[in-house]
This record gives sequence, C-alpha cells and structure tokens, in this order.
Amino acid sequence: MVQRGGSDFWVVSCISSGGRPDTEISLALNREEEQQREDSTDSDTQTSSVLLPADVYEGHNVTCLFDHPKFKQRVSRVITLPSFYISGVQLLYSELQSNFENFDDFKSLELREGQRDIVISLQLIGNVPRYNVTCKKDDGPLPDGVAIIGSNLTLQGPLEHQHAGVFECLFSYHHLQANLKFNVTVKPPVIEPIPPAVQVDVQTKDGRRVIECSAADAVPAANMSWLLPEGVSGVSWFNFTSHNGSHSVRGVLLLPACSPRELSAECVINHPAFKEPLNRSIPLPLCARPNITITSSTEWKNSDKYMNVNCSVDSVATAASITWHVGATESSISPLSETLVHADGLVSFRSSVHFMSSLYSGHNLTCMVEHPSLEAAEKRTIRILVHKAPQLSVSVVRQQDSLLWLAVCDCRGEGVGANLAWVLPENAKEPTSLHSESEGRVLKARLTYQFPLALHEGQNLTCLYHFKDATEKKTIHIPRYYISSLRVLNCTAPLQSRYGDEPVVHRLALQENHQNQRVLLQVKGNVPEYNLNCKRSDGLVVQMHGAAMIFPSELTERDEGLYTCRASFYHHTATVNIQVEVTSQDKLLELVTMICISSASAIVLILVVTLWVCW
Repeated sequence: MVQRGGSDFWVVSCISSGGRPDTEISLALNREEEQQREDSTDSDTQTSSVLLPADVYEGHNVTCLFDHPKFKQRVSRVITLPSFYISGVQLLYSELQSNFENFDDFKSLELREGQRDIVISLQLIGNVPRYNVTCKKDDGPLPDGVAIIGSNLTLQGPLEHQHAGVFECLFSYHHLQANLKFNVTVKPPVIEPIPPAVQVDVQTKDGRRVIECSAADAVPAANMSWLLPEGVSGVSWFNFTSHNGSHSVRGVLLLPACSPRELSAECVINHPAFKEPLNRSIPLPLCARPNITITSSTEWKNSDKYMNVNCSVDSVATAASITWHVGATESSISPLSETLVHADGLVSFRSSVHFMSSLYSGHNLTCMVEHPSLEAAEKRTIRILVHKAPQLSVSVVRQQDSLLWLAVCDCRGEGVGANLAWVLPENAKEPTSLHSESEGRVLKARLTYQFPLALHEGQNLTCLYHFKDATEKKTIHIPRYYISSLRVLNCTAPLQSRYGDEPVVHRLALQENHQNQRVLLQVKGNVPEYNLNCKRSDGLVVQMHGAAMIFPSELTERDEGLYTCRASFYHHTATVNIQVEVTSQDKLLELVTMICISSASAIVLILVVTLWVCW
C-alpha cells in the first residue's frame, strides 16, 4: 500500500523470472475501469504493476495471467485485496489496569485526584491502514491539559474534579466508523498503600509451560509485567479483580515446555508500598535434544529413477517443524507429514518427499528442523547423485567348439532394461539372445549374436541402447581376412602342366636314408591363425610340425609321390602341390655316367658323318 495525494492505493505486481524468452504478463480485474499500469524488465525478471484505489477495490480479486512458450496453457495467479473493517474500540488504561471494549455500552473509568501524565490508550479493533480520531467531553471541546496524541488520550494533570465527565471519541476511515463513550470519575487519592501478597505457580499443560503470577489484596492495585530472556517469546494476559476496596491482579504467561539453554523468566511487580520492584524468577527446564534421522530409497518406474526421502524427528512436545530445501532455496516438492504422540509424552514427526531424481540431480536436498529445544534450526542433507549414462561395450570372439562367431554387447548401469538391439546388415538371419542380472542397484545386460564369418566379413555391427530420449551406440568392425597363397620355402623346380588351367607342381628332391627331413611352408595372408595339413595322393597323412611337413624316418623310394598341402581359416583356403623325389649317390653316379656316354656317342657320330662327307 502507498499513499498518493492523501489517498491510499494498492500496488499489485505480477512478477515472472527465470524464463526465456520473456513471459507475456497481463492483469485481469473484475472492474472495467482503466487503471494506471507500470511494466519493467530487469535482467531475467519481468514485472507488471497496477495502482488501485484501496477504498474502491477492497475485497476485489486481481488475476495475473502469464503466457510463455513453455506453458501448455496460460498460468494464472489470483490475489484478493483485503476488505477493511472496524469492529470496535478497545480502551486500555495501564495504571489502573482497566481494559474496556465499548460499542454501545456506557463504561466508567475511575481516576485518582492529583494524578499526572495519565495516558488512556484507545486501540482500534480492525484492519484499516490508518484512521482519524476526534474526541469531545460533555458534547464540548476537550478541557485544557487533555489532548489526543496518536491513538492515546493524554491528561497532563494534576487531575482535578473538572476533568470528570463523559468522553466521546469517534474513529473513522472513509465510510467506516466506530464510537467510544466512557465516563471518567475522579476519586480522592489513597492515603496509605497496602502491599500485595505475591505468589507464583508453575504448571505444564498441553505441551506448554503455564506460569501464573498473582499480586492480591493490594491498595492501590499492583502493576505487573513479565521480563523474558532475549530470544524467548510467549503469550501473556492479565486479570484484575477488586473486593472491599482492595485490588488483585493475576498474570498468566504461556511459554514452550522447555528451553534449549538455562534461562529464567521473571514476574516483575511494582507497587507504591515497595521501595523497588519485586521480582520473582522462574527457571525454564532444559529440553532434551530431538533425534533427527534422514533416510532415502530409490525405485525405477518405466526407466525413470524416483527417490523417497524421509526425515524423522523424535522430540518432546511440541512436534518439530520440517521444511525441505534444494540447494539454497526452499523446495517446491509437496511433502507428506505424519505425527505420532507416544504414551511417554514424546512426539514423532515424519516428513516424506517423493520425486524424480533427474529433476534435482547434482543438488543437495536438505531437511531443515526447527524445535523449541534447538537454539538454531538443524539440517540433515543428502546428495542427489547425477544419473550416469549406461556403459556400453561391444566385442567379437571366436568360439572354440563352433564354426560361428559371437558378437557380444554388454550394458552396465542403473535402470538398464531390455532395450538393447543389434543393428545388422540386411542379410543377417541369425537369432540374438538377451541375458540380464543385477549387482545391488547396478544392472547388467548382455545381448549376443552368433553368425558365420563369411556372412559379415568386412562389415560393421552396431549395438544400440535406448534410454529416455537419448540413444547410446557402439560399433565394431569385422575384419576382411584372406589367404593369398601357400608357398614352399625349400629349393624346388616347377613342373608346368600341359594344361594351362591346372595348378603348378613343385618338384622337390630329398636325400635317401636321411631322417627328419622337412619341407618348409609359408602362408601368405592376414589371417590371425590357420590350420595346415598335408597328405599324399594315396591318402597318406603326413606329420606336421608348425609350418613344416616332416619325414621323421629314413626316406626311401616308397616316400616318393605327389603331396598336397592345404592352409585354411574358416572359409579361406590355399593349396600347393609338391612332387617329392628321393635321390641317392648311386643314382647320381649312374645319371652322370649315362650323360657322359651319351655325350661321347654323339661326338663320335658327328665325326663319322663329317669324315664321310669329306671323302
């Protein structure tokens, strides 16, 4: 509320902050009059304000309408402006402890002759922001020394009989009014004061400390007040009674049942018979500290992780107050609360919140506990962990007892489900298999795919994992293998076939009667391993040692023949044909002799022919 030109106005502001782009703000009034509006924008905050006359719009609704691309529909906030009222006037005169509520009844206020600086408090009962007060006495102006200061009727004194009479005060705010009439009588002064009998009583009721302090049978009435330690507040009231000219006052103070530290409240009594105020100290018992615990649990629903967080407080009455905070701000999560009162007087209060963890991941969730036994609010905090994406890995292995290869896709993480799939070429027909298991909160899933190497050689296999609106994928490449040839490393001579399309046969001579003779072979290609075997044309399998064909026994002419060696890696193969011949020293000598005889015969024949021609 503000004042402009002597009139009261409500300033109603609609505020939007934190959005991108700016929010479109409008105000809806239940009146058609055009009002002054002020719009402002500061960094990420937009404000739209309207100035409304307080007396015209009291009790009216003002609606703020917010429109933003992120809202599915316009969001509204409604505020109802207060309706002003004046329900009456309360008259309070502290010295005589007289308290009046007056509307139509005529009340009487007794004062003592000779009193000075009398202040009669006129307290308006209502909610108007301000008001005007005018007073008169006996339908005429106020006498000298009597004035209205604020909401108090003051009499400077000394009080005389001319101050007695009927006072009438009018309270007004626009069309609202309240009237108070009271009669002031002036009595002779008390000559000899009588001190009060002071008594203090302490009880515990409904979880509160009830302290009663009484000052009875005093002349004049005693003045009573409460003196409380710093930081301690309570509810108090006073009752006044009179009997045979003596006065009694009874004060009641309601405090928490206990205190977080050693404190005392004091009942202070002032009376003319006392040279100085009389104090009665009442110690406040210490409170047992509450037991605060916070626990959390998680659950998964449709691949979403939810958290349940419970904050429990066991304390003496009354029940504790719990608020939730995310980071440094108060949480907008709606908690569920439960209170249980035990037979021994202890109170258990439990507050629970349930939310999707991804909304607050990486933040601290704090349970703030307030209780009369605590000097300051206590906190219990848990960390809401960031949900990590599942770990995906792929591999390809060759199976020992099968001609099929195995592609393995492993997924590890929280909430891993059955949403794993292989992205395979169109020619894939082999089935896949899914297996999952859990290790605490961590789930593991494995998706396998068996295939022959020839089906996907040189291709990529991709494993996909779908979670929420994202997709994780891993790809593995299946190498393209080949065996280009199988070579003989020994010294050989090629035997070309008469038919061009037949394979070349390698002629290899081995020594007769020699043991452990080897034929060294070499596989040309990129295969990681291979199977190598050799056999003779009659089906005899030859012993192999690594990449060598070995003849462990002494060679004879029976070991001669055509040998075929074959290297293989799955569907990749290469072969070589070797003609093994067994030679000896005698055979070499016979061969040399035959060559020599043949050469000599040829020379003689040439000479004979030459001589014959010449003759």
